[in-house]
Amino acid sequence: MVAKIKKKLNESKTARWVVLIVASFAMATNYYFYDALAPLADLIRMNLGFSSTEYGFFISAYSIPNVFLAMAVLGGIILDRIGIRITGFSFIFLMAIGGTITAYGASDTFLSGGFGYNFMNSFLTGYSPALKMMSLGFFIFGLGAETSIVVLSKVIVKWFKGKELALALGLNLAIGRLGAALAFTLSPRLIYPEWTTAIWFGALVLWVGLLAFLFYMIMDLKLDRQVEIDLKDPEDEFRWKDLKDLVTNRSVIYITLLCVTFYSAVFPFLKFAPDLLMNKFSMPRALAGDVTSYLMYGTILLTPLFGWVADNKGKSATLMYLGSALLIVAHLMFAKTYIEPRIPIVLLGIAFSLVPAAMWPAVTKIVRQSKLGTAYGFMFSVQNIGLWIFPILIGYVIDSSNPFYRTEISSGEFAKVQAADLEYTGTYINRHQEPNTDTAINVNLTVFNDSISGTVLWREIHAVKTDENGQFDILVGKGDVISTVDFTQLKDKPTYRADIVVTRRSEDIHLFSGVFHTYDNYYFRNNVEEQHAALYGRTLRGLLTIHDTVTDTIMVEEPAENNNEDTLEITEVIVEEEVLIWQERIRFYLEDDGSFEVTMGYGRLVYANPDYFGLHEGEHAVEVIKPLDYTNAMLVFSLLGFIGLIFAFLLKREDKTSGYGLELPNKDMED
Repeated sequence: MVAKIKKKLNESKTARWVVLIVASFAMATNYYFYDALAPLADLIRMNLGFSSTEYGFFISAYSIPNVFLAMAVLGGIILDRIGIRITGFSFIFLMAIGGTITAYGASDTFLSGGFGYNFMNSFLTGYSPALKMMSLGFFIFGLGAETSIVVLSKVIVKWFKGKELALALGLNLAIGRLGAALAFTLSPRLIYPEWTTAIWFGALVLWVGLLAFLFYMIMDLKLDRQVEIDLKDPEDEFRWKDLKDLVTNRSVIYITLLCVTFYSAVFPFLKFAPDLLMNKFSMPRALAGDVTSYLMYGTILLTPLFGWVADNKGKSATLMYLGSALLIVAHLMFAKTYIEPRIPIVLLGIAFSLVPAAMWPAVTKIVRQSKLGTAYGFMFSVQNIGLWIFPILIGYVIDSSNPFYRTEISSGEFAKVQAADLEYTGTYINRHQEPNTDTAINVNLTVFNDSISGTVLWREIHAVKTDENGQFDILVGKGDVISTVDFTQLKDKPTYRADIVVTRRSEDIHLFSGVFHTYDNYYFRNNVEEQHAALYGRTLRGLLTIHDTVTDTIMVEEPAENNNEDTLEITEVIVEEEVLIWQERIRFYLEDDGSFEVTMGYGRLVYANPDYFGLHEGEHAVEVIKPLDYTNAMLVFSLLGFIGLIFAFLLKREDKTSGYGLELPNKDMED
């Protein structure tokens, strides 16, 4: 009888692709959280009081582990010493912890004196506790994120070596970038009911990524019991003794400097891109996120294409040169024109596909195989220096270019606005104190119950146009978009009428009409009629509308009955009129018996009536925020692109004398 040989797990195509999906999902959660805060830059400034420089410092905290702790090197050493499972779990766990701390630092719980607030307030008092806590969280996230990328790449190599390795690595990167694209798309849509919901969702995604890796660990353990796989490839090891040879090689220096300037002009830009689109082009937040995501979606499609060109047709140096040139053109479009912003975004996507597709394979021609790991580690470390410095620099440039974009109005000054029936006149001037004339802008206005950065009573956006003096007029409470309202102000009159209309299969169903008591923790319970029994036991989305019923007494003169004379009698007529106070889109569950509970203020605000929220009376502080001018910041990015173009030119010229063959196909044409 012949013994049956048991098939190893990594020889199963199904098992390999399950591993690819799980590992790539874990990678995508990393990419997602890294970019999830970019569409929230203005909310971070408004709600937490960050300057643009402080926002840049917070973003740059991610790169500190790679700049000062050399995690590009240490992570690989740790991975080799203790293996994929323990290393992967430890560093993905750090990612999840860091993401949670970041979200906690922005939360009302922390800002109200929660755990760690007093400690964070005890040092460097010139900086807010929120900035320090969120930067700590993003630092820990970065500490785990970079090594986890190394681990997950090793996972793919372990399971696909000798099989579909190139395809698997390409799909792994594509799925990771899909996570980044989804961050720009989803974050703007997750800011309801609280803007921090988007950050907490990103943190939750990281924990789901950790669960996915735990699932992988089970498969990896089973594989290790079947076969011993040696992943310690000498080409991937970082050797300090090889650094001298690298730093004396001009081609290595040129391609490394191209790497740092190029990536510094792309990744930091992405952290400011949605805010740029919202400020310069008056885009709604969701649209700004969507347009920014085009860059990532483009790279998913184009990077493999340009990689194929470099492999089969060559011209790697030319592709890097062309990508650097496109980078300059795109950033100059943002700096100096009002051209349709999708055009420069698409150009950036092409550039971000051209350069990486040509650059990383080109290193294999410049550096011997035995020093390739050292070269990649060196380039990665230098790249992170740029990713650490430039977010702070760009934030500083934005702050210095916009010294007058924020206006604070004290309670005494706002009393004059209240006396003028809430009409306010503002000015929009540049850093030279010259008026921005005849300019269409979006103005953010926030009314605080107490002091600036205290409890928000009302927040709205006005679409206005400045006059020849740079002035604009707005009516407080009459914004084009009302984003935040403190509904607890309705306590003054505790009883209103509520209506709920549910839209289902394009049909509007009037589900409920009844009394709403605001003194009952802003929620109400009731039962819907049996005619809606088909909806029982379902989660529904509806429009909650709250009305105030105003009763007027009108005196009407009518002829007296049975009286031939022209004498009149006075008749009293009662007229009831409904006044719309509040509308929000909500989600709630309809129990099997038709009962339900709806809590006000936990949906997406549609409308609020300013007459019911105390804007006319009381002492309030107000903050008016005009659009930021991004011209100088985009010129800095353009300059980075120009410097990168110089290095691409020098690299191409050096290749002609050194004979590395960067213009030749990567693929051996004899195969």
